[in-house]
Amino acid sequence: MKNMHLYRTASVLFLFFALCAFSASVRAQDVLSGEKTGVYLNEIGIGTGYAWGALKGDPEEQSIFPAFVRFGFNANSLFGIRSRTSTLQFTLEPFVNAFSGSEEGVEAGCGLGIRYLQEVVLPVDLFLEISAAPMYYSIDTLEQGASGFNFLDQIGAGLQYRLAPGKAVFGGYRFRHISHAHVVDRSNDGINSSALVLGFSWLY
Repeated sequence: MKNMHLYRTASVLFLFFALCAFSASVRAQDVLSGEKTGVYLNEIGIGTGYAWGALKGDPEEQSIFPAFVRFGFNANSLFGIRSRTSTLQFTLEPFVNAFSGSEEGVEAGCGLGIRYLQEVVLPVDLFLEISAAPMYYSIDTLEQGASGFNFLDQIGAGLQYRLAPGKAVFGGYRFRHISHAHVVDRSNDGINSSALVLGFSWLY
């Protein structure tokens, strides 16, 4: 019953963020007008994927099913980047990830990070990204102790393919590390996993 309640809550949160992303994609067209300076919204995306890893004492490999919304904020002018083939973004990524192994549970939080995109050949961009996310982890583990607060740190790389002006698909690999950085009083051996992600973005 507890896990069913968590999944229902997670589903409602994800649908809320997805609807916010869709409505924001309609409203954000004004970003296209003129040369922009400062930090401004230039991408909204939705994504999913598959991640895998192992927990101590768990004979089953853990399967994780990410579901996230990405908000990318162009920060080129802040860092003096003038190239039209390079983009540095600040990123905001709310997520709700279901996982299963010997136990089922959920990861839920919001990632803050940086993504750098470099055009390889039109219309393909290579990207590198790094993020840290305060999150809730719903099961007890030998690595992290009781369920509760943790951080999800991720570093990754991938490709973005522009389908049409304002629309793109992306896919990539992420290395994931869960830790609470000793901010709470319980074990902190860390949980590592790998992920493949893909998604769709509206670009501005």
